[in-house]
This record gives sequence, C-alpha cells and structure tokens, in this order.
Amino acid sequence: MRRIALLAVLALALPVAVDAQARLMVGGGLSTPNGDFSGAVDAGLHGRVGLQVGVPVFPVNIRAEGEVHRFPEVTGGAKTNMIAGTVSAVMSLGGIGLSPYVLAGFGRYRVDPSATAAETNKGFHGGFGVSLGALGLGGYAEIRVVNVSGATGDTRYIPVTVGLRF
Repeated sequence: MRRIALLAVLALALPVAVDAQARLMVGGGLSTPNGDFSGAVDAGLHGRVGLQVGVPVFPVNIRAEGEVHRFPEVTGGAKTNMIAGTVSAVMSLGGIGLSPYVLAGFGRYRVDPSATAAETNKGFHGGFGVSLGALGLGGYAEIRVVNVSGATGDTRYIPVTVGLRF
C-alpha cells in the first residue's frame, strides 16, 4: 500500500517538477553602507550572478546568488571587499510584462577589510524589486537591506541592483 501511495504522489508531482522554470540572472549596481559601516567605507559597487527556479503557478520561487562587493575606504586608501553566497525566497506579486516582487533570505558573507583579518559570518536580507519582460530575455531592478552579524558588530548595507534575466 505504501508503494502505491508513493507512486501516486510521484506521478502527481512529476508534471510540476518538469514545468519548473530556471532563470539565469546577471546584474550589478551601487552598494551603500549603513550604520557604523558607513563611517569606515564609502559607497561601492557590486556584481551579482544568480539562478532562480520556480513553478509557473506557484508564486514563490527560490533564488541562489553569488555576489562580490567593493567598498572604498573613506580616507581613499585600500578597499573593503566582500564575497557572499545567498539563498532567497522570491514572492511574485503578479502582473504581465511588469511584475513586482518581494524577497527575503539568508547567506554567508566573507568581509575582508584592509585594517583587520577577514571574517566569514551569517547574514540576512530583505527587499523588493520589479521584473520586466515576459518570455526569454528580460530585465530586473531591486533594492535590498542586508545585515551581516560579526564579532565586532553588524555590517549593514543597501545594494541597488539592475540586471538581465535569461
């Protein structure tokens, strides 16, 4: 009986899994430090590459991303570099052609400031954005608030990203 039930669940889930859509996302933009972090560095730039997977009739997608941030120091000296790997839940708010969404997630962030040793810490983020286009090539723009917990305090910044979806 268990085998029949398992086969029935798999048979029902298979069409949904086959219909799953994956989109490659590439973007970049401005990263603005916030809080205590803004006293140590100026606004910097970032690049982001991600893969978003979702089921067409389900409004929540999963997105995995890799990011690189560079923040120049206020004094004009060396830079603070950051590499991050994140996972987000992305909820579409509907729309045709122009589709707003909200996202929230967590990740691991390696912060490498010039004055101290590099640290890898956990962090979380939340934000909103808009997707442009329908099938095939499209674009997106989003803003997030990121908080990275560290031994000496939290690192907060706000990245604004513009990019392409394939």
